[in-house]
Amino acid sequence: MNSTYVFLCGVAWCQFGEEAAGSELIRALGSEDGKIRVLARAMLGKAGLRSKALIGEAVARQEMSEIQASLCMYEQEQVANLPMLGRTAWGMTASA
Repeated sequence: MNSTYVFLCGVAWCQFGEEAAGSELIRALGSEDGKIRVLARAMLGKAGLRSKALIGEAVARQEMSEIQASLCMYEQEQVANLPMLGRTAWGMTASA
């Protein structure tokens, strides 16, 4: 797998939602080449919410680890929402 291929898969995934291209980006996350892994993460990040679903499915199918998912900021964004909910709930309790 080379960087041109991964980049083109990223474009196909970001622009058109091509599932095969998204699957190739997930596969690229397991590459031995660190540059390929970084490029795949960047392309998945560029697609935003679409990639969240793809990454979630890949974790559920055990095609990638939760650590790899967190590197793609999948879990970091999920965790970022929790403190906000906690503050809201806490604030409501304090005012009640």
